Amino acid sequence: MKKIFFFAMLMMSVCLSAQMDYEHWFAPMGNNYRSTYNFQSIYLSTSETTPFEVSVYNAGRLIGKVAISKGSPGKFDIPREYIITEEDRDRMSVISKGLHLIGDKKYFANLRFSVLNHAEIVTSKGLAGLGNKFYIGMPEVSLWSPSGTSNHTVSVIATENGTTVTLSGYDPALVFTNDPAGLPTKTVVLNKDESYIFEINNSNVQNFKKGLIGAKIESDKPISVSNGSFSGRTADTGVDIFMDQAVPVEKTGQESIIMNGNGNLNSPSPSVMEKTLIIATEDNTDVFVNNNMTSTADYQLSKAGDFVFIDSVDYFPLSASDNVYGLHVKTSKNAYVYALLAGSSANEKASGGMNLIPALSCFLPSKIDELSAVDENEVQTSYDGLIISNNVKLNIIAQAGADVYVNNSKTGVLGPYAVLGNSDWELYSVLNVKGNITVESKNNKAITAGIAGGSSNIGFGGYFAGFSSIPSISKVGDCAKGQELVVDDIYDKYEWFYSLDNITYVSYPGNTYYITPGTKFGYYKCEVTKLSCLPAKTTKEFKYLKCTAIGTPKNYTIGACNSIPVITPVFTDSTAAAIDITKTFISQQPDGGNAYVDSGGKIHFDAANTTADHVTFKYYFESIGTFPDSEEITVTVNIVQIKLNNTEITECVDYDGQGYYDLKLAFEPINQDATFTKYTYYKDAALSQVIPTGEISAYHSEPDKIVYVVVTNSYGCDNRSTPAQIVLKTFELPEIKTIDVIDGTSVSINAIGGKKPYRYYIRKGIAIQPLPLLQDYSLSDTLPVTDGKGLYTAFVKSADNSYDCNPVTQVFAVIGISNIITPNDDGKNDTIDMSILSYKMNPKFQVFDREGTKVFEGSSANKFIWTGKDNGSALPTSTYWYLLQWQDFEGADLDVMNGWILLKNRNSY
Repeated sequence: MKKIFFFAMLMMSVCLSAQMDYEHWFAPMGNNYRSTYNFQSIYLSTSETTPFEVSVYNAGRLIGKVAISKGSPGKFDIPREYIITEEDRDRMSVISKGLHLIGDKKYFANLRFSVLNHAEIVTSKGLAGLGNKFYIGMPEVSLWSPSGTSNHTVSVIATENGTTVTLSGYDPALVFTNDPAGLPTKTVVLNKDESYIFEINNSNVQNFKKGLIGAKIESDKPISVSNGSFSGRTADTGVDIFMDQAVPVEKTGQESIIMNGNGNLNSPSPSVMEKTLIIATEDNTDVFVNNNMTSTADYQLSKAGDFVFIDSVDYFPLSASDNVYGLHVKTSKNAYVYALLAGSSANEKASGGMNLIPALSCFLPSKIDELSAVDENEVQTSYDGLIISNNVKLNIIAQAGADVYVNNSKTGVLGPYAVLGNSDWELYSVLNVKGNITVESKNNKAITAGIAGGSSNIGFGGYFAGFSSIPSISKVGDCAKGQELVVDDIYDKYEWFYSLDNITYVSYPGNTYYITPGTKFGYYKCEVTKLSCLPAKTTKEFKYLKCTAIGTPKNYTIGACNSIPVITPVFTDSTAAAIDITKTFISQQPDGGNAYVDSGGKIHFDAANTTADHVTFKYYFESIGTFPDSEEITVTVNIVQIKLNNTEITECVDYDGQGYYDLKLAFEPINQDATFTKYTYYKDAALSQVIPTGEISAYHSEPDKIVYVVVTNSYGCDNRSTPAQIVLKTFELPEIKTIDVIDGTSVSINAIGGKKPYRYYIRKGIAIQPLPLLQDYSLSDTLPVTDGKGLYTAFVKSADNSYDCNPVTQVFAVIGISNIITPNDDGKNDTIDMSILSYKMNPKFQVFDREGTKVFEGSSANKFIWTGKDNGSALPTSTYWYLLQWQDFEGADLDVMNGWILLKNRNSY
């Protein structure tokens, strides 16, 4: 049913424009103008009245769908990472960026994008943009600061696996970004949907101005190419984006008409921006400008890839008051023609854009239906804020006598204007166009149309038709759903031919614009006839290859440090010819690990310590021959990973600050796998200090340390590169904040931290050992003092670990004083020792005689010990008065004691 539907869809479709197509490609771009304001969108439109969906893919992954129909165009905002990169590592490297669009019917697709102050449009050429040989076009770019901002860039995206792409024809002294090797060619192999960005930037100054203009891109399978400068300075001030999608050499022609943009051409001096670039595709190409009918060319290009810029002074006025000018270029051999344009006459230097110009041909369409939102291009500017709608000029090139309408009206259509040097074509222009546009020749004359737009310092443009006016064969569909060879469906007659050797051709059945070759591989041509554009034309041959067979899938299970057994490709069909090992490649890379082909054509896969559990890759191989047999095989690799859970252990610590940790019990039960064979524990991250086996279950360590664990499995792999971790912790201990001694008869203990409820205990003396038994503790924070004055130790236990951790302790003093002193050196009552006051805050100990004279002041110097003397002199026997005062803790109430002391001195009566 799918195949029948596809045929029906083909027969119902009518090609109204050469760039409407079923498929479109956009190669990625490298941006050297970094910006925080970026927009990038695909604009889609069609002439089909029945809605259909366009699917947008990146690297084979569907990233969006847009439904469109006539009058209801669509827009898809592209995540920037799919189409534009600012990273140097993405230049000169195989990457998975770029877009592939697929629709059930034909449609236009153009990419509109911007950075701060600058914008451009890349118009997709559809299947007409695919080919094998291209010459590169871009502006000449001046050096400027900052270094590395300007560039010349060419990007390609592959449409088939195993595509070899070669860049040549540039100055070998040029230094490419990320690839400084001075080689005359750069070659890369791409698989389907892979892309590559060739770039030089002004960090390297050798011949930078010319850059890659005229360089050649060749491939052995169809590719899509975009070229230009992102960004480029073409004048002494100002910079902009110059970018368009190229067409292959066979889609170029020998005659073109260029119309100007919004630059100011009504001046005797050349426009800074507006000019035309001509690039030869063959040696000895002559270039004739305007009405030069002589045999002497205006310019001679001796080599393929040589080029010339034609200044705007050679443009002829069509309507100078409306700023409409033209240029007629004719070449002796096929050539590329690019128009550089300005988006704003007020600021030409900073509003550049670039268009690839289609060659003139009566095979051009007669209707371009419809171009969507032609004035739109979102760009943030420094002076005018966000701009969405721009000043856009519509330029129309038509066969002489064409009855031209825009949106079914002639209102605002300027022209027709005659062309210098060619009376068969006429020019039209429409100023300040907006919205959706349909351009039509009511009498079926050929037309093409492009836009040139911008505002402020913005410039952009693009042609929307004309690149399939040179007939060619394309392949649509795939081997699974069926493949067709198609040409454009604008012709009146089709005749197909077939050859197995590309020498002798025979007629092939089919008189419509498509055929279904099935398994009949070989060379095909098609002769197309347009009665209004005789004589008939024959396409270039198209090489139709055999479909690739899908081989039996392979499955392997390995460890994360292992490789699969080496695979030697073998055809499933034993009758196939010998394998061409130079054509064997990895057609789909795995998401992890490393798959590669060695010089002998054998397949390897290394897990390379990927973290993926499963990866899939595909490899392709083919036989020797012009039409080789080929096969693709899917390999699934199950990778046994060592997946571990980090953990932590919380234990009590002793008074030496260390605890005992059972590493084995904490780690191994939660990290079990049938493949695990060994656990090794290390003290350090460098894995240089192994913890002995005998210590693993009772590892003595301080808390806040990390133990590292390496696990080995039965595949011989381990996690040494990322060892598991056991964090050693301890419980938060409580802190005795204050101890308030109340009248010397009780204490109130205030603790914080740890885990409540606390348990409390006090004991006279300062010895910690032996520790009190748990049952000796009280849940009350107020405890009685039963052993009189002296030093005590308070013990507080936290509820952590069921009160199993050691208590915190603090010494405190219960103050008392003796009422008698006999300083006779007999060892009894010789002093009043109040050194216990040192355990209090703001202590005071004073002694006064009966008359109130102070005879002693305690201090840290005398340790609050009174010897019964006053400044070393013995005092008489008498009654003295003392004053004691202190605080138990900061902010506590002041404790005061006073009373009498009897001093009895035997030497004094």
